[in-house]
Amino acid sequence: MIYPEKEERHHGLTLVSKKEIMEDFIGNNARHIVQWGQPVSILLLIVAGFLLYRLVRRNKYYLPKGIFGYLAAAILVLLMLFSGLIFSKVTQIKPRMTQVLTGLDALHNQQAPPFSFKLLADDSERNISDYKGNVVLLNYWATWCAPCIKEMPGLNRLQRNYEDKGLVVLALSDEEKSRLERFAEKYPFTVTAAYSKEFDWADIQSERPMTFLINREGIIVDYFTGGYDYEYFESKVSKYLEE
Repeated sequence: MIYPEKEERHHGLTLVSKKEIMEDFIGNNARHIVQWGQPVSILLLIVAGFLLYRLVRRNKYYLPKGIFGYLAAAILVLLMLFSGLIFSKVTQIKPRMTQVLTGLDALHNQQAPPFSFKLLADDSERNISDYKGNVVLLNYWATWCAPCIKEMPGLNRLQRNYEDKGLVVLALSDEEKSRLERFAEKYPFTVTAAYSKEFDWADIQSERPMTFLINREGIIVDYFTGGYDYEYFESKVSKYLEE
């Protein structure tokens, strides 16, 4: 998925954009999905099955009666299928999501582990510890990640509006420099764009976007799974900028 395609799809709901909506939902609600995804989907499946049984149990051949009966039966069948798909998906992703969330929890309120990266602008080498004294919003992203692309304009705006208060929005990717440069040619960065193969916090692999809020003392005070808009990030960083 690349940025131009994302903009073209914005005017209509396609199969790809539906997938992006699901990615957003999973990312933004990862912890709730891990905890409640399976029991809630099972409960929906049972309730829908029970209601369907009550609807047709007295009818000949267990068929619904009338147009409204068929409509209700169709809705219940779709709900059962949807619940089954949710259960299957959550069962598939739960082990990996649990592993990542455990790693994120271990980082919370801890000193940001040091790692090196290079700035896209001039290829100079930096370490996350170099930014102590600033509030850092570290966004781990990729050009193939649709939710990452969606939130990038808000991150650029956040950097412009709060740079003079000591905010550094660091957009970090593990992709090749040439790929990031091609992206930047069409969509210039206001954030501090960087790349590194050394980033290994919480054993993050293809899970993107992941964002970490680091205070002026270098402590990871918050983290966010999934993509968010400008207002959400602004509400999270503002209190640390005032300290």
